[in-house]
Amino acid sequence: MRLFRWILTSVAALAVTGSAFATPNAMHQMHNAMASTALNINMGPQNGSKQNGTASLKDVSGGVWVKVSVFNEPKGAAEPAHIHMGTCKKLNPAPWKPLTNVVNGTSVTTVKGVTIAALKKSHYAINVHDAKNLARYVSCGDI
Repeated sequence: MRLFRWILTSVAALAVTGSAFATPNAMHQMHNAMASTALNINMGPQNGSKQNGTASLKDVSGGVWVKVSVFNEPKGAAEPAHIHMGTCKKLNPAPWKPLTNVVNGTSVTTVKGVTIAALKKSHYAINVHDAKNLARYVSCGDI
């Protein structure tokens, strides 16, 4: 009986602590499902760019503050970034909302007239474009 209790307690402890070791994407998804005024998303590399990173969004007065942070951006680049309708796998190529260019790996923008709640009602993605070839996407994250 003691052995059974020990096993049951050990399994329960692992189940609770196991979530602490979840991948950042899984942690972001759990946070985003519960959050109503802030989101964190993973930015994944595209087209062999190796430009991965994160984006943080939060409601502010009059809009949504968006910070995109990517690694491995080419030196001296100013890469255009936008919010697009759709997902990274099925992106509407027409930008929905512009963001400031990613320079030295960072873009910070306040998008007016938008809320986190509105973004969560549909599918949107943050997309970073190659500075020399706008049709080539280098990083993307589903909101």
